[in-house]
Amino acid sequence: MDKFVSLLIFWLQLDCVSSKQEVNQSPEVLTIKEGHSLFLNCSYTDSAIYTLQWYRQDPGKGLTLLLIQSSPGVQETGRIKAFFDKTSRHSALHIASAQLSDSATYLCAVRHSAQQPPVNNTQTLQLRLQPHVLFLKLRNLSPLRGFQN
Repeated sequence: MDKFVSLLIFWLQLDCVSSKQEVNQSPEVLTIKEGHSLFLNCSYTDSAIYTLQWYRQDPGKGLTLLLIQSSPGVQETGRIKAFFDKTSRHSALHIASAQLSDSATYLCAVRHSAQQPPVNNTQTLQLRLQPHVLFLKLRNLSPLRGFQN
């Protein structure tokens, strides 16, 4: 597992250095009550994107792939639904009926159609739940800092 995570970090770092792709996530801060739904937005600058991936990282753990979107439209897995529009270069992750177990860091990454590895601009979206309140915060990180324990 450590070998996989190290390889993934190296892969993302190399592409961040060589690519001019920008990936942005929002909102910066969001507070909602437990049980309410929320949307996380991801936009990117390059029109030649092949896939967009949404990840979740629980505190002290590695990345978990939530879903991969390669064609426009809606993809749904349980309470999680993602909308992908290549024309507007945008994806939105919808989490229905947020629960305490949804507390995690969420991020999106994109892969260029020219067989390049995924790009993440090292912005991560942190989702924190307090009793009956969901707190969501976006922060910028250095290329590797977001993946360290």
